Amino acid sequence: MSNPAATPHARVLAESLAAWQLAFDRHRPQDMVGLFSRDALFQGLSPTLLTGREEIFGYYDALPPGITATFQIVQARQLAQHLVCGFAAVHFIYPDGSTVPVQLSLVLHRDGQTWFIAQYHASTISRGKQPGTATLATMMNPFAAGED
Repeated sequence: MSNPAATPHARVLAESLAAWQLAFDRHRPQDMVGLFSRDALFQGLSPTLLTGREEIFGYYDALPPGITATFQIVQARQLAQHLVCGFAAVHFIYPDGSTVPVQLSLVLHRDGQTWFIAQYHASTISRGKQPGTATLATMMNPFAAGED
């Protein structure tokens, strides 16, 4: 896809991720969970599989403030009239400048006029240990930085 953001499906993903990014950057888990369906399936960067807004809230609430995110839509598809899926490249950026590059897979479901994230799966991109790149352990536990 030469310009994935040019399709209507990619715009749906981009608008949802822009709202997610704003809430994430401001460390507002209560705003983030409103973007997910009530029964959303969630695989973040921890090994625990989560279901529903309450568990997703706990995940985001536990992250230390100060982490920000950038994203780029990679692919988008319409699965059905009210379902869109796609991939995004995300970089989580820590206050010290270290980053965690992530591949994100999403499925969004439209309920009325609102699109909700029904499935979210994040996986880190392993390119070997590089200076300035955080690991999964530091994403979930910033106090683990420097422990190898």
